[in-house]
Amino acid sequence: MTVFNPWALLPADLKHQLPSSLVVDISDNCTGVDRLSAGLSNSNYHLKMPSKDWVLRDNKDIQQWCDRDNEVACWQMAQAIQLAPKLIWQSGTKQFYLSEFIKQASFDWSSTFSEYGFSSSNRPKNNVFQCGDGLAEQYEPVSQLLNLLNQLTTLALPPKAISITEQWHVYLESLAELSNHQLDKQWCDAFAQLLDLKPAMTSWLADVESCLIRPQFCHRDLSPFNLLLQQDKLLCIDFEYCAASHPMFDLASILATHQLTDQQAKDLSEQYLFQHPNLQTNAIQYLDQIYNCFWAFSAAWALMMAAKGPDSEDDQLVDALVNQTSTDSKTSYFMLFNKYLSLIS
Repeated sequence: MTVFNPWALLPADLKHQLPSSLVVDISDNCTGVDRLSAGLSNSNYHLKMPSKDWVLRDNKDIQQWCDRDNEVACWQMAQAIQLAPKLIWQSGTKQFYLSEFIKQASFDWSSTFSEYGFSSSNRPKNNVFQCGDGLAEQYEPVSQLLNLLNQLTTLALPPKAISITEQWHVYLESLAELSNHQLDKQWCDAFAQLLDLKPAMTSWLADVESCLIRPQFCHRDLSPFNLLLQQDKLLCIDFEYCAASHPMFDLASILATHQLTDQQAKDLSEQYLFQHPNLQTNAIQYLDQIYNCFWAFSAAWALMMAAKGPDSEDDQLVDALVNQTSTDSKTSYFMLFNKYLSLIS
């Protein structure tokens, strides 16, 4: 009889970094390992354990845009108010995290993903989804997303702080540096298109910044893939981009990536922005501006990725995003760049 060996499926250097008690626990009790995802900044594994399953995350070294100390601090703050899965262990280098696994038994929130905004033709006609047992369950996107956003306003400021204007300048500076080594005409033409946005972005950013009273805890990547539903409450995962920043950016990331109807998007925006503690009362008039900023940031990200060239796992991820099967990752990123740019009004 063959004995299951979890270490054959897990990163090779994990065993040497785990405390001995966890090594023994996994060796003796783990009954299965499933690969959950492989993204641009980390890979995740589902460890099946007798009492409560775990998630192992293997982080890539991307210090240029991810402060792991800040990430862990933000995770722990969210965990303290039951807004995130429990972080069980972290390696000294923060390459590895071990956290509780939260099964999406009745409704997987990531199924509401719609990369091109709440006007997507792929949005649901209603909010009733089919559960695994064949019973329909009603989910309430406005109330659940609103509760999540409001809870984020109560958290202390993260160690890292960056305004949306500063973020735009970081993107431009990074792209300008990359342009010094670019011979690809398509990339250079795309960068020129992005630079043409500078006057408009200056105006949009000034409008959005004008309604900010003070920065707050912001997740800055609230796509459906980073949300889990547990007993009718949404939890966050992936705190890599958290910072003290502008709360309207979190709202924009939801509007841009969730399959909300126009009415749901309107209700969520109004209820979140009305009497927001960190925003002026006129904030709602700048929804178009923050939405444009979100897509400009997304286009800048796609262009950075086109210049750097991801690995093969990332190629598969991007191919899925653009819904095509090309193995040319640079072509995929240019397709994303063009789509994001086209969404700016």
